Amino acid sequence: MSPTPQPHSPREPIGTGQPLETAILFIDLVNSSDFATVLGLREYAAYVDAFEELCQRQCEHFFKTYHEGEYQPGKNYSWEFSGDELVVFMHTDRPANDVYQLVCLAITLKCGWLGAAPNAERIASGVPAADLGAGVHIGTVWATPRGNGYRLRGAAISTGKRIETASRGGDRFRIYVSDPAFKRISRKTKNLLFSPRHVPSMRGIVLPVAVREVHDSFMDLSQRLAPEHAVSFRDVATRALHSATFDAWIHSCLQVWDERANGRVTDECMEMCKTLLTVDPTNAVALYHAAQGARERDDLETAKLYLEELTTCSPRFGDGWLELGRLCKQTGSLAEARKAIIQARRHGVSVEEESVPEAGPL
Repeated sequence: MSPTPQPHSPREPIGTGQPLETAILFIDLVNSSDFATVLGLREYAAYVDAFEELCQRQCEHFFKTYHEGEYQPGKNYSWEFSGDELVVFMHTDRPANDVYQLVCLAITLKCGWLGAAPNAERIASGVPAADLGAGVHIGTVWATPRGNGYRLRGAAISTGKRIETASRGGDRFRIYVSDPAFKRISRKTKNLLFSPRHVPSMRGIVLPVAVREVHDSFMDLSQRLAPEHAVSFRDVATRALHSATFDAWIHSCLQVWDERANGRVTDECMEMCKTLLTVDPTNAVALYHAAQGARERDDLETAKLYLEELTTCSPRFGDGWLELGRLCKQTGSLAEARKAIIQARRHGVSVEEESVPEAGPL
């Protein structure tokens, strides 16, 4: 006997949904299964609760305080938790900006989690910090109105989750951005650098998905982070760089922040750059700030060497070319300055930022 068909819920009548282009961020605790096996039930619950509380507070600050209500909850964004992971959706009329904002949010969540109590305790005891992995994707989903927002369904959401899972194989920020998401922001983003394109193995995905990892960040986090997370991040990050948690992404976030706060590269930050460059000679943030520090100390020859190394290692970073062009102007190397500034414009630097010197005689 066939079961009696049940009527559809009056809240979700057939045909009320619509396609909606949506940017998707998944962010998850790395190695959470390992923690679950070694911690007791209560301790593991407290660990996940700390992550959830941090995400809740940081998302509220990011959307409501930092962006001053520019985005409406439900209509433009939403987030939800599932176990030990967070998923955030953005769907405005500016999809490229949606992708960019979710990458920014992922970086703030990593910084906030580094400074959270579980990681502060781990670093104090000499144990490496627990990390987060993130995946950012964009695609069209089916959106059914629900309250002041939507119920979202679609393969793009599953793809976003698979990208987050693959991000654990990253070696920098562990934030993977899918090809569709990267194409939206690649020509518009100056303060993020990405790794070369590659196709990781993803279980449950029929068609291969190419991704790029966030390789370096020149983003100023001082206002994007909730105030209490900003304080804890700066405290823990400094200690982390002198411990078993020596990750280049921590240096990048802290270095950019300190330069903006002080208006210059301090002696301590200059030493941080030199230390990192012995480990990672191609690190863009370290090369850029080492060049700035040398220039501030009137060592223009060394500054030029740093900038030449930077533009060789990160040729798509427009601000590296811009600073090289400015330095060459300062030293009277006008032909080199002209070439560098034209390169800067090729990679997103506006015409208004620096004039191109006239070509000299042939």
